[in-house]
Amino acid sequence: MLVLPENFDTNEWFITISIVVTYTFMLILPKRFPLSITLLMLLFSMTYAQVIDTILAGTKFDLYDINDVEKYEWFDFITWFLYPPFGYAFVYFYDKWIVKGIGVFWYIVSWAFIALVVEVLSFKLHVFTYKGWKFSYSFPIYLVTLCIYLLVFLYLKGTFEKLKRTPINSDNGG
Repeated sequence: MLVLPENFDTNEWFITISIVVTYTFMLILPKRFPLSITLLMLLFSMTYAQVIDTILAGTKFDLYDINDVEKYEWFDFITWFLYPPFGYAFVYFYDKWIVKGIGVFWYIVSWAFIALVVEVLSFKLHVFTYKGWKFSYSFPIYLVTLCIYLLVFLYLKGTFEKLKRTPINSDNGG
């Protein structure tokens, strides 16, 4: 059973305000993708974060705790909702700015630095409590994560475009 935080303090306020700000930002951006791609990217971002957090913060490695206590609490669950807007913004601006060539490398590196800054801020505001984790581990994780986000996005976008161009053949029962 999920427990409530013992005190509603800095980390809970940071999470709450961040969710309101990032989802508002995401919702006011002009629509860029079909709903299916948007939902799949949001779901993928959240699921990917859950898997990584479970591996790194779970019982096997136990490198950090999320929020105030070692037990799984409501704000641990709510924290996972911070990841989707970041992943969405990453692919949104990639697509909007038509990043190509060596620009893709610098785009990913820039966003990895942005993620690192957000992590440092989250750490300072006690969203994360490190037990064996170091900031130097995060940057390569972000590079890999952003590459994976981009590959998933490009696959989804390419598949959507391919399916959109494929005519429905009514002769085969469809």
